[in-house]
Amino acid sequence: MTAHQRPESLARSVFDALQSAGRRGLTFVELMEVTALTTHQVRHGLSVLREALPGMKGTDAVYTYDPHGHVYRTAYLPDIAEAYELMRLSSEATRSYRVLTGTVLPHARQSKAKQLRMLKRHLQLIVDEAKDILEPA
Repeated sequence: MTAHQRPESLARSVFDALQSAGRRGLTFVELMEVTALTTHQVRHGLSVLREALPGMKGTDAVYTYDPHGHVYRTAYLPDIAEAYELMRLSSEATRSYRVLTGTVLPHARQSKAKQLRMLKRHLQLIVDEAKDILEPA
């Protein structure tokens, strides 16, 4: 392998490997073995694939990650796709909550402070609800 490959090439290699695995999916180590890419290249390929997959023509694949089995897939399995979307929602809400409480609120004017506190409570509620839903029964 070359030291540097284009991000699209990395994403295509990861996509092809996941497509060939089908519903079974692949773990991260299996992805490295199948694609013959390094750890960093597979991570970068996955991040590019996650963002590029909705715009790819000629495929109806859906990128999902199963946190329980640590398996990546491009096949649509309703339960796993729902859990993955909830996980993404939770992480985005957590990131927004941290930015709001660490950066925005300390520097807010008094007139906006009440609205920002309300937004903070709302984001915390989203994070808590997503964690409750994702917890194993």
